[in-house]
Amino acid sequence: MKRVFLIIVLSGIFFTSCKKDKTQENPPTQTTADYIQLKLGNYWVYERYNIDTLGNETTSGLSDSLVITSDTLIRGYTYFKKLDVRQNHASYLRDSSGYLVDHLGNILFSNDDFNNILRLDTIGPGLAVIEYEMAEGDTMISIPLGNYQCLDFKGKVTPLQSNYPHGIQYTYYFWADGLGMIKSNSYYFSNPLLRTGQKLIAFGNIED
Repeated sequence: MKRVFLIIVLSGIFFTSCKKDKTQENPPTQTTADYIQLKLGNYWVYERYNIDTLGNETTSGLSDSLVITSDTLIRGYTYFKKLDVRQNHASYLRDSSGYLVDHLGNILFSNDDFNNILRLDTIGPGLAVIEYEMAEGDTMISIPLGNYQCLDFKGKVTPLQSNYPHGIQYTYYFWADGLGMIKSNSYYFSNPLLRTGQKLIAFGNIED
């Protein structure tokens, strides 16, 4: 009887020890997508291009450089100053729970709102209304830096004058995780056959 009792006790100790020896596997770390890339020192260099009526793209020889130079408080929120070096024009931006907004409250991008019109603009006075929304699904975009799955901040341009001959047109702004906006595709309202845009050719941080 003592021998049976001893075996049971030892078995219990062994079982408990085995349970303690089992290492718990940590769940894989989930990284949060960052399409907006608001960080001091980040810079973007874009080459401009034109698109002919057959869809062929040619570079224009012009480039644009943007850099985040500082941050500042506006109405209690931290905004990042993004400077367009060539035009010497600054915009003030912040990440508002996945929405990229400027200091005037305009939404420039969202990574998860695909159901609402995010911004209304006008061409005018009285020429057209632009409705911006996030297009459903990812789009593969090719730029000199590579191929990237992108979200498209799409503008629908509806003319307000019945004699406008070109009908509804669209603009496209493609955003990639880890890079920000990598390509745009727009047009001249007076002649939509002349389309133009930007492609990202360099991205980094001046501190690196």
